[in-house]
Amino acid sequence: MKALKLISLSGLLFYAVFTGYLAWYVRQAPDLGRLTEVSQVIRAQDGTIINLRLTKDGYWREKATLDIIDPKLVNVLIAYEDQRFWDHKGLDPKAVIRASYDFVKSGRIVSGASTLTMQVAKLIDPSLKRRHPITKIKQMLVALRLEYHWSKEEIIEAYFTLAPYGGNIEGIHAATEAWFQKAPDKLTLNEVALLVALPQSPEARRPDRHPDRAFKAKQMVLFRVKDRIDFDYELLSEIASEPLPSRLVKPKSIAPHLADKLIEKSDRSIETFIQADWQKQLQHIVANELAKYPAPIQAAAIVVERQTGYIKAYIGSSDYASEERKGANNYLNAIRSPGSTLKPLIYGKALQRNLITYDHVFDDREFYRGGYTPTNFNNKFSGKVTLKDALIRSLNIPALTALEKVGPELFESELTTLLGNALTQDQNAGLSLAVGGYYLSAGQLIELYLKAFDPNTASKLTFMHDQSEVLSDSDAPLFNNETADQLLHLLIQDMPNGEKVAFKTGTSYARQDAWSVQIYEGHLVLAWLGTPDNEATELLTGRSAAFPMSLEIGRALALKPPKVPTLRITSDEIATSLKPACETLINYPVNGAWIRSEDAILSVLGSQNAEWYLNAEKLGAYSKQIKISRPGVHKLTAKSGKCSQTAEVFVEFK
Repeated sequence: MKALKLISLSGLLFYAVFTGYLAWYVRQAPDLGRLTEVSQVIRAQDGTIINLRLTKDGYWREKATLDIIDPKLVNVLIAYEDQRFWDHKGLDPKAVIRASYDFVKSGRIVSGASTLTMQVAKLIDPSLKRRHPITKIKQMLVALRLEYHWSKEEIIEAYFTLAPYGGNIEGIHAATEAWFQKAPDKLTLNEVALLVALPQSPEARRPDRHPDRAFKAKQMVLFRVKDRIDFDYELLSEIASEPLPSRLVKPKSIAPHLADKLIEKSDRSIETFIQADWQKQLQHIVANELAKYPAPIQAAAIVVERQTGYIKAYIGSSDYASEERKGANNYLNAIRSPGSTLKPLIYGKALQRNLITYDHVFDDREFYRGGYTPTNFNNKFSGKVTLKDALIRSLNIPALTALEKVGPELFESELTTLLGNALTQDQNAGLSLAVGGYYLSAGQLIELYLKAFDPNTASKLTFMHDQSEVLSDSDAPLFNNETADQLLHLLIQDMPNGEKVAFKTGTSYARQDAWSVQIYEGHLVLAWLGTPDNEATELLTGRSAAFPMSLEIGRALALKPPKVPTLRITSDEIATSLKPACETLINYPVNGAWIRSEDAILSVLGSQNAEWYLNAEKLGAYSKQIKISRPGVHKLTAKSGKCSQTAEVFVEFK
């Protein structure tokens, strides 16, 4: 009797300890195991995969959610694998009893009593796949834990994230893409049956290697579930005879630099605004253009939709794997000299502030400012030139003159603010900003053009649907609509074949970089060629190297030329434009200058034929030196006929 009590107490104690341990165990957070890592998959706007990076263990695996899985697949899977899935808590008591009876009867595991939850446990932790009683108990414990913490829907999603479908294909996203080249939301019953059958023996049932086995496995699934799902028998017989795919297709990665840029978002499929066919075209064009140049010269290009800022194609270099040309570098992110590509923005700012007019005439001649003596690209001067001529010919002196009127420090500060203060180094370009002294990246340059030519619309480049838009000072427009129209009107010109184009090229010092930013009706195209480490070249110019590439991109993508805007010019502006052009009367000092004088003398350079005034008092004949009676602000004026010019300066006595 005592022995019986002892046995009973021991049994109760064991039961209490076991149930306590079980309760403690299932309450512990489950180990996510292989669920924690998925592939980085980048999709184009139409859903096409444009870049795929496998997991560390070499699998193509994407996170699955029920909202994008065809309900037929879920229903057939449950009907075939685990009919009581929605009712049990991870273990199916009837199946456990049956499996235990078979084991006792035969002395080996005959049937596994495996629920879908237990299969998920094995997929998360491959060590649980071993066919052994102890391992089976571990599977059950993990299944109980998963059911305690997860909903049934989350368990199904985990299954469709990890289920194997042959080779290194895991999860329903990769499976439907690789076997059927489609998303998992609209599947045929033939496809559903194969996807249910494959995970049981993913290598033995691969339709590309073992078509007969795959065909029989598909049929077995269909006929086993026909009574459970109430399929039409004739339809089922017809589907059962349908062929299966004969090859496995994996996507080609054509956006590696974009993948690098979005690497932090690699835990899910990344939906972008990229157009897959444009990306392929751009990749081909950039490679063909680069083939004309020796190493280490590289090339890059980007296409952006106007109004929205959506990036439609993105090529960071021609050959990602090239060591000779350092192709792994993303040259769209590299901080480089933009050459003359900022000149339109300088003229635009001067137009908006009424410092120049649309029909302004510049004096293209020697330019001297405190030891800075720039020349034009051809080392020649053109005399009187219109604003349009100066812009299209990319003359340096008119741009420097306009920047001087705008104020280089003020304009540089505005550009930096518009770019969100994102530049990687402090800059103080001064007047050299007009000729490439303000360094920025290709992405920043095209963003400035977006702000310039599409005021009051999206002003930031956008890769993905869910990129947040946070308004800040950098979202302010660069120009108003009238100035943007004037600037575009100035840039539009006719090619010899009659084709209308609007573009601005740039060439950096020592021909290290060649740029072309081309404006189309609905898009901006930027093309760049240059050397990886700023090596000098004798080959590259924006006009001869980059512009042909931006033009070819536009033609290949069938981009429409820009519409010639209708300009709204006021009567005052018309009257101003009809006035005769005035030459520069005061070369030195410049307006706003701060001058230190040891002998109270103000040095002057200007027209010898003009009448000169100091603080509204006539000075008489032109003199290169004017005596100043006091320190402070002085206004120097020169008049010639109907033309006049004033320079207001501050003089400090030493």
